[in-house]
Amino acid sequence: MYDIHAHILPGVDDGAADWEMALRMLDMAVADGVKGIVATPHVETGKFEPGRETVLALVAELKERAGTRPIEIYPGSELMFRDDTLGGVVEGRRLTLNGGRYVLVELPGWFVPDAVYDFVFSLTSRGYTPIIAHPERNLRVQGDMGALCELVRLGALTQLTGASLLGLFGPDAKKAASEMLKRRLAHVIASDAHTDNRRTPVLSAAFKEAAKVVGVEKAREMVDMVPRMILSSQPYEPEEPVAPKGGFFRLFSRG
Repeated sequence: MYDIHAHILPGVDDGAADWEMALRMLDMAVADGVKGIVATPHVETGKFEPGRETVLALVAELKERAGTRPIEIYPGSELMFRDDTLGGVVEGRRLTLNGGRYVLVELPGWFVPDAVYDFVFSLTSRGYTPIIAHPERNLRVQGDMGALCELVRLGALTQLTGASLLGLFGPDAKKAASEMLKRRLAHVIASDAHTDNRRTPVLSAAFKEAAKVVGVEKAREMVDMVPRMILSSQPYEPEEPVAPKGGFFRLFSRG
């Protein structure tokens, strides 16, 4: 299994508190069968602003401290969507996942900004693929899967958080996660780990839960094949999503 979303670098956001915790998180991932993990610190103006070189240096140090642990550690970031996010990616100021074509993007928790549709279109037209982080926790998406369908139809992928499938973010997020799976709107499962206790870097329990909905083969793709394609910048073409009745209005009404 490969985990493309984890806050395991200490001192840059609300993730690992120190190097000791970071190493404990790596040990938990290894014990769970995770072979590769991406360090994705938050990048949010005015809150968390680790620079590209800072993240690369911390990843290098974590690799050194990890020693012979059997796990690959990759650089990345989780970019909070803002008007300047596109420029940061295109100009190379913001880290993509393993420096490749995939960009992990977080939306506000309670709505889907109108500008994100143009952002997705602009990013894909430049050869990048945005991955929307944990949309099942977004209040707008929970009430309207059509909003997420539009983003996927425009070229975005989505990252489902394993803890949501297990109910750790509440019944609404769990229900939305299940609905995303049923509608082919979930493409990769990641941990979004922040600590070594409640939000941990493990995927096996979520894989088993997803398998109940989409079957073992499809669930395994979401924690293995698709993440590996993302890390190697291979193009991934998802299945056509199953739209809710009356969906895609914004997409078809665009000029």
